[in-house]
Amino acid sequence: LHLFLLGIDLAGESEQTGGHGPPSAAGGFRLRSYFPEQPNRRPPRLLYNAPPMRRLLLALPALAALTGAGCHKKPPRVVPDVVAPAIDVPASARRALSLTVYAGHGQGYAFVREDRAVRIHAGRFHLRALEVASTIVPETTRFELISLDEDDQPRKAAELYEQRYLYDRLSPSRLLEKSEGQRITATWWAGGRSGHEQSMSGVLLTRGAEAVVRLDSGDIVPVPPGSRISFPGIPQGLVEKPTLGWSVGSYEPADALLRLTYRANGFHWQADYVVAIDRDGARADVEGWITVTNPGDTAFDNATLQLAAGEIHEAPPPPPVIMLADAVAAMPPPAPAPPAPAERLGEVHLYTISHPTDLPARSTKQVRFVAARGVPLRLEAKAEPPLASGAYPSELVAVLEHGHQGPLAVPLPKGTARVNALSSAAVPVLVGEDATDHTPAGEPWKVKVGSDADQLTRVVVKEDRRTGRDRDGAGIWHTVVSYELRNASASPRHRRVVITPGRGRIERLSQAEGLRSDGPARAILELDLPAGASRTIEVAMDRVDPYDRSTSYPDPPEPEVEELP
Repeated sequence: LHLFLLGIDLAGESEQTGGHGPPSAAGGFRLRSYFPEQPNRRPPRLLYNAPPMRRLLLALPALAALTGAGCHKKPPRVVPDVVAPAIDVPASARRALSLTVYAGHGQGYAFVREDRAVRIHAGRFHLRALEVASTIVPETTRFELISLDEDDQPRKAAELYEQRYLYDRLSPSRLLEKSEGQRITATWWAGGRSGHEQSMSGVLLTRGAEAVVRLDSGDIVPVPPGSRISFPGIPQGLVEKPTLGWSVGSYEPADALLRLTYRANGFHWQADYVVAIDRDGARADVEGWITVTNPGDTAFDNATLQLAAGEIHEAPPPPPVIMLADAVAAMPPPAPAPPAPAERLGEVHLYTISHPTDLPARSTKQVRFVAARGVPLRLEAKAEPPLASGAYPSELVAVLEHGHQGPLAVPLPKGTARVNALSSAAVPVLVGEDATDHTPAGEPWKVKVGSDADQLTRVVVKEDRRTGRDRDGAGIWHTVVSYELRNASASPRHRRVVITPGRGRIERLSQAEGLRSDGPARAILELDLPAGASRTIEVAMDRVDPYDRSTSYPDPPEPEVEELP
């Protein structure tokens, strides 16, 4: 403590201590007060009255104590050189489980993360995690064994030496193969209805459909067909369910947490929607369902489920190696492999189911993730006619309000939407089905319903002439088109007409009601039409056609043909 309050300075000359005592001896140690907030405070009398060397000797114990406390380090942890019993960690020891299911254009898969509680020994031992996914990709496994230190901070509990995937599943044929040389008991029924059970025990010599055993008497006899064979136990190497195993070394006995992350193939998910439009066509009820498929033999209970949509770059599998024994020496050296393309993480949309769910083995399950009532709806008649005179039907699109607030304020994954409407007898009728894309919250959700014959768009091209060329030689055309929008239905409609030049770009666009530009090669005409109404809008534009090109270059000369004798 004195070392924090007092400064010990080497001084080559005598100096007054600022009114706190006599000067120190020349060339000795000088004590000066070090109170930043109280500069005139006197130092402790014990040090003040002592000679310079004694002052130093009194301060050295404090210096040694502070130095020892600051430099003290814990010795490194060492794995004891003992062999401990093996430990099996069943699926019932799970404390947390999460699945992220990916659905791409190819085979789907899941990324599994689970935490299991385990009591570990000190020393080297084998650790096995039972009932992992049967479609696991072992090389994607990440293993952690975590315990808590005296400050309740997580730390590594063991060293990992080896990892192996045990997939030799238990079956009658494999049981016979693995039991060769072991003692078995065969039991069968002899004598028909009035017969009795007979049995024999011996060492299994051969396996297969006609097993042979050596009896205790030394006789070698075949096992009668249809016999029930009993085995003393499960042979080493066979597992009841897929298992991951490790060779680890633990520093000390502890209650640890086994954390696993791995990929399992074959999983898949898809989204389906049901949109029920009310009689007035102003609102709709939306239900969204996620269908998840678990193809493996392992069940995942009480799991946090996340769904990922998008394409992730994956390394291609290595090509098969085909070698001919007689031509190996004559084969030329293989060409160097091209450099691997740089991997990039594609755009991935992640959706989290708000409640835990169970995924039974070999099952397909549906989970509801959207249930919105009374979503504001607008029916839109969309047409994209060409620049040619004629009458064109429209396509009916249901545009649902999809904001950050409201009944449908959640991102909607890509899927299939089925639209129902009420008939005159108040019976729901399927009126359309559409494949929708990912729609984030805040953007309108558009679902195509079908063709709307009551919404006609009559196009009349009044003028279409070339007025010149640009500096690149492309033709500039002046076009005047009349669009007559007609609503022959008994309800109002929002009309949307997409105007495109066919080829090229729009250079200038006239002003008209509901007309706006939507890029260099597109214009939008939007109007609200009451029931039975029609409206005619005239649109004038200057468009550039890059295919209508003129060149001032002369024609190339014809090639000379050499006459042969």
